Amino acid sequence: MNAYQPQQRINELQQLRHRLLSRREQRGAATATIDMELNVVRSELQALYALQRDQKPANQRIPVTHGLKMA
Repeated sequence: MNAYQPQQRINELQQLRHRLLSRREQRGAATATIDMELNVVRSELQALYALQRDQKPANQRIPVTHGLKMA
């Protein structure tokens, strides 16, 4: 993972994800192998998104709320 260019890596991984999803829909595709690759891509994307969230200044972060708040 290239920590200096996270947005570029995110774009690459998103393109790879789309290619894998397209391959998965083809007849005779090795879905188990593709699913494993998709899991790796998904994990790396989640890590990069978390890294970006952590790097935002506190005043630009969207607060995470768990559950619904009742008025």
